[in-house]
Amino acid sequence: MPLIPENIIACLDCDLLQRVSSLPDGATARCRRCGHTLAQSKPDSLNRTLALAAAAAIALIVANITPLMGLSAAGRHSRTTILGGAREMWIQGQEIGAMVVVFCTVIAPAVHIAIMLTVLITARRDPVPYWAGTLLRWSNRNQPWAMVEVMMLGILVALVKIADVATVIPGIGMFAAGVLVALVTAMTVTFDPNEIWKRVEWINGEKRPGSTGGQSAGIAGKRSANVGPVTGMKRGLVSCECCGLLSKPVDIHGPGKCPRCGEKLALRRHNAIQRTWALIVAAAICYIPANVLPVMVSKTLVGAPEGDTIISGVALLYKTGSWHLALIVLIASVVIPLAKIMALAYLLITVRHRSMKGQRERLRLYRLVTFVGRWSMLDVFVVTFTVALIQLDPIISIKPGGGVLFFAAVVILTMVAAEKFDPRLIWDSNNE
Repeated sequence: MPLIPENIIACLDCDLLQRVSSLPDGATARCRRCGHTLAQSKPDSLNRTLALAAAAAIALIVANITPLMGLSAAGRHSRTTILGGAREMWIQGQEIGAMVVVFCTVIAPAVHIAIMLTVLITARRDPVPYWAGTLLRWSNRNQPWAMVEVMMLGILVALVKIADVATVIPGIGMFAAGVLVALVTAMTVTFDPNEIWKRVEWINGEKRPGSTGGQSAGIAGKRSANVGPVTGMKRGLVSCECCGLLSKPVDIHGPGKCPRCGEKLALRRHNAIQRTWALIVAAAICYIPANVLPVMVSKTLVGAPEGDTIISGVALLYKTGSWHLALIVLIASVVIPLAKIMALAYLLITVRHRSMKGQRERLRLYRLVTFVGRWSMLDVFVVTFTVALIQLDPIISIKPGGGVLFFAAVVILTMVAAEKFDPRLIWDSNNE
């Protein structure tokens, strides 16, 4: 498979071909058409990220083996850990919800940190073994589902709700979870995956072939001969969405796999429009019961059980004076899921009509959808830790309601829908 020099890049958001020269420390190269970050120079990236990953591993262990918080009411006491919250959900009949919580708060963060530690330690070798690139590819798929920061916000909201009925005592686990959030964020900021990809042994066991300067000259020479933006699709080039390697397959309609990381190559994500439509329609169907059915059912010593929907929970936070948290929950749990569905539908319609208006603005909308998607899981975590703590029979107890499962389904479906959509389709009307 003919290869293109590494300084020629096709933007993963708009497919525009560009030449990126070496960058000084701290500099960033952005796409001149859509503003997507093409490359960054992060000094001492690997060593800094390794130190942060080691600290994050310790914080993750402490956060999972020590109590997050304790509760005291009328002489009764309870406490919970992260896994304890999921366990209580399972006992209360919400097995799927419990598995989602465990995956997003324990498994996905642990996998992300473990992969980063393995890759960064292995990166001290030259060349870096090919399987380190495979791990990095898996990490890219796993990272969006590691939601420790969303969990932390969910814990804080749960604390405010519980404070009206009992005394809440923060545990060591909560402080460890806060440190974990900061460390994982710092890892993301300091890590430069290109440092790995430049040195990784290719999937077939070979290093990068020699100079392809003739192909570079051919690409550069054809720029002035064509009208309009010069894109990878126009030149028959395919960019790997995982490692960014640009190559020229023999069969453009069946490009095979990336020779460097093994990711399946495609000019555009397969059936992106159809799959995205199917997912957002399913999310729209689940959105109705997610907001109509109760997410929590509370039972007290006197009176019948009462169900709380997402909206009633927002109202309760507002009445207790926590209007800022009420606003956060309203936006994250009600506005954002619906806005994501509408935004993706709008993008699909404009792509279908090959609209050339507001392409940069539509791409910004898509980036916003992908960024805020995970925060909609907030209410699931709020329910999990509230249910785990308030089991003070016969005084008061809270059980998860049927709305939790539908709400989790809305979040997952919209996140997958945003992942399946191909932002390059927004710009394809310019390439004809």
